[in-house]
Amino acid sequence: MVDRIADPWGERTPYGRGEEWPARTDMYLEAGVTPDEVERWVQTASILHSNGDGLDIAVKDGRIVGVRGRAGDRINHGRVDPKDLFGWQANNSPDRLRRPLIRSGGELVETDWDTAMDGIVARSKELLDGPGGWGHFGFYTSGQLFLEEYYALGVIGKAGIGTPHMDGNTRLCTATAAASLKASFGTDGQPGSYTDVDHCDAITLWGHNVAETQAVLWMRMLDRRAGPDPPRMLAVDPRPTPVAKEADIHLAVRSGTNLALMNGLMRELIRNDWIDRDYVQAHTLGFERLEQTVEPYDAEKVAEICGLTASEVRAAAELLGTSERLLSTVLQGFYQSNQATAAACAVNDIHLLRGMLGKPGCGLYQMNGQPTAQNTRETGADGDLPALRNWDNESHIEELAELWKVDPLKIPHWAPPTHAMQIFRFAEQGSIKLLWISATNPAVSLPDLARIRQILAKDDLFVVVQDLFRTETTEYADVVLPAATWGEKTGTFTSVDRTVHLSEKAVDPPRRSACRPRHLSRLRAADGLPRPRRRAADQVE
Repeated sequence: MVDRIADPWGERTPYGRGEEWPARTDMYLEAGVTPDEVERWVQTASILHSNGDGLDIAVKDGRIVGVRGRAGDRINHGRVDPKDLFGWQANNSPDRLRRPLIRSGGELVETDWDTAMDGIVARSKELLDGPGGWGHFGFYTSGQLFLEEYYALGVIGKAGIGTPHMDGNTRLCTATAAASLKASFGTDGQPGSYTDVDHCDAITLWGHNVAETQAVLWMRMLDRRAGPDPPRMLAVDPRPTPVAKEADIHLAVRSGTNLALMNGLMRELIRNDWIDRDYVQAHTLGFERLEQTVEPYDAEKVAEICGLTASEVRAAAELLGTSERLLSTVLQGFYQSNQATAAACAVNDIHLLRGMLGKPGCGLYQMNGQPTAQNTRETGADGDLPALRNWDNESHIEELAELWKVDPLKIPHWAPPTHAMQIFRFAEQGSIKLLWISATNPAVSLPDLARIRQILAKDDLFVVVQDLFRTETTEYADVVLPAATWGEKTGTFTSVDRTVHLSEKAVDPPRRSACRPRHLSRLRAADGLPRPRRRAADQVE
C-alpha cells in the first residue's frame, strides 16, 4: 500500500494529449475494516478543498469507516486527495457538539432545540419590529456548506429580512477570483474544465501551489507530463514549491511584483505578434489602452522590478506566446498579494490576447480554496445574488422579486453589498445587533483579532454560531447550534470547473449519548490576545 503522507500524489498513470485520463481507485478504511465488511457505499464528493473529487463513503454499524474514489467521476477518475483520505475521521470525533448551548450566567450551558430557537426567534422579532429593522442583521458564513443551504440563507437574508449585510470568509481568500471574472467577462463563472488538462500543450500556474491545495488536479497534470507529448509548464511563485520544482520555467518573482511581471509578459506577446488579432478585434475592448499601458515594461525593466533576469521573462513569454492550447490556474500567490485583482485580470487578458477561451485545452481557472466557495457566489449567500445576478441591474432584481414573490424594494440593491470587514464594523458601531456565524471561526481568522474579539463580546450584540465543534468563536456566542456535516445530510455543491456533485446522507449526526465535552483550557488566551470577561472563555476551566 502506498504511503499517501510520504507520497501524497501516488503512482503515475501516464497518458497522452487528447486521450482519456486513466482511472485509479484510491481507498482508505479504518484499521481492522476490510472492503468486504463495508455494509454500504454512499456517493459524495470532497468537502475539504475545491477540486470536487467524487467519493464513496464506507458505512459500517452506522458509522463512517472510510472512503474510496469514484472511478467513473469526471473530476478525479477514482483518485482521492490525502485530505479526503483521512479527513472523514473528524466526523467520528468525541468532541463534536451534540446539543445546543445558550449563555446563562456568563457561561455556555446545554439546552434543548426549542429553547435555543425560541431565544433566536424572540431576539429577531424584537429587532425586526423595532426601528432599523433589517439593518440590525448580519450574516457571516463560509465555504463549507451545501448549495441548498447557501440558497436558503440567501433567501432568508435578502428576501425575508432584506439585509445587505451578508458575506463570508471567502472574502478573505478568493474574492479576487469573483472580482477578476466579473471585470474581464462580466460574470462570475469559470471559463474552463478540468478536462482541459487532457488537451493543452502548456500549463501556467500563477501563484498556485496546486500540488498541495488541489492534489488530484496536480496528479492529472503530472500524468500528462509523464505521458507522450507532455505540456510545458510555467510556475510563478517566490517559493520553491513542488510545482516550481516540476516546472520547465520557474519565475521566483519578488513578492508584490506580480502585476509588473504580467505587464511585461503582455508586452512581449504584443511585440512578438503572439496574439490573435482577429479574436481581439471581435471579442475585446480596450486593446489600444492596454498596449499603451504595458509598453514601458520591457524585459529588462521587469527583471529589475521582479528580481528576475530578462532572459527568464522572455522565455516565459515565449512559452505563453507559442503554445497551441494554453491552460492557466490562479490562486493565493496572486490573490493575497499587491494589486491582486489587477494581476488576476492580467491572466484573463493573456487568454483574451491569445484567443484561448472556449476551446479544449484552453481553460482558465480562477481557483477557489474552500470546497463550496463557488456556491456562496452562485446562490447569493455573500455579496452576490443567486444565479450570478447583478445587484445593480434592475431587471435582475425584478426577476428575483417575481421568483421570490416579494416587493423588489425588499431585495437590497440600493448600494453595493456589505463586505465582511464592514459587517464587523457595523457590529462594532452598534447598528448590527444580531450576527449569525456559520461554519467559520472569525475569532481566529480575521485580521486585528483583539478588535474582532472585543466586537464579538459586546453586550448589545446577539451572536449565533453554527458549527461542528466548540471553537474560539463559539465562546463568544449567545447561542451555539450543533451542525450536521458532510456525510450526515444530503445536498449538492459545485467544484471550481462548475461540476455539480450530489452528496448523499450516509449516517446520522452524532447523538448526545456519546458526548464528551471538549476541555476549553486550550481555547484560552494563550495567544496573548484579550478575552472580554463577559464570555465563557475567561470563566470556564
